[in-house]
Amino acid sequence: MEKSSGLYVHIPFCEKKCGYCSFYSVAGRTGEIDAYLSALAVEAAKYRGEKLRTLYVGGGTPSVMSIFQWRELVNIITRNFDTSTLTEATTEANPNSLTPELVKFLRDNNFSRVSLGVQSLIDDELATLGRIHDSRRAVHAMELVKNSGLVLSCDLIFGIPGQTLRTWAHSLKTVMNYANHISAYQLTLEPDTPLAKIYGDTDLNNYEFYRYAQYFLPRHNFPQYEISSFAPENYECRHNMSYWTHDDVIALGASAVSYVDGVRTANPPTLERYFYAARKNFPGELTTQEKLSPRERKIELAILSLRTRYGISRDDLLPEVLDVLSQMPGELFANTPGRVALSRKGMRVGNAIWAEIIGV
Repeated sequence: MEKSSGLYVHIPFCEKKCGYCSFYSVAGRTGEIDAYLSALAVEAAKYRGEKLRTLYVGGGTPSVMSIFQWRELVNIITRNFDTSTLTEATTEANPNSLTPELVKFLRDNNFSRVSLGVQSLIDDELATLGRIHDSRRAVHAMELVKNSGLVLSCDLIFGIPGQTLRTWAHSLKTVMNYANHISAYQLTLEPDTPLAKIYGDTDLNNYEFYRYAQYFLPRHNFPQYEISSFAPENYECRHNMSYWTHDDVIALGASAVSYVDGVRTANPPTLERYFYAARKNFPGELTTQEKLSPRERKIELAILSLRTRYGISRDDLLPEVLDVLSQMPGELFANTPGRVALSRKGMRVGNAIWAEIIGV
């Protein structure tokens, strides 16, 4: 089969930056979107003719772009890449900026999925997170996507200050009525985020929320297929699976990181430096490259593969990694002949397992 890649396009613009967000994004600068698309066109030209397997437009908030800007983005992609092999196309969206016009445009231009940043369906929790939408707007956006026939993936956050198991269950149960895919993320506050200054470390004592999601969602036809992801069969996110299986992913945009043929390449990390790189036609010295050794690739593949319920073939593990894993309690692993995969309990302590693998 002819080689194809995933394509990630980073749109770093937001209406308002959330207090917990540590991804590169800028608020209040949407007037620069046209200039940014011009820079993306310069970068995309470097990959002319590359076959695409999946497409993911993330951010930031891609849904803040106008239909005209969306049309230009699609033109950039189709002009420079071979999309005849595309099996999945996803965009992220915020409930506040998702419109019927955008949904129609996505449907008419071969997008198949919308990943909606719902985060919670409790207004007090949304206010704590600094989200600009309320629960009513989130439900409206979910209905809009569901009724369009596009696949709907919803992000939810647990560990929000003041959140209870009752409110967490309400969000899960409501989203499940609309979504084809649910991602459940623990609120993790990086030191440089505004919420970290208010609440400090929120990483402790949140296992009960995660355990509840692991218990509840599979009983309603949302089996867990990755540490943070739950979906019925055939609704898994193929693009995200590319990361967990070390497949090639080309990434465009400010701060975007590509992984191609064992080389990880990081783009300039800010809009200003990205615009400068575009004016210079993206010379290699303006990016940061890391070439993984065969050993590093095997260790990283083991960690990434163990994020998923499919795990990794025992034959693909370094002997020392296999030895480390064999010394861990058996209850942390699923019964998968010829493969190593984490059980639900193992996924709850995944960080500790991966730390042991890194240390070999």
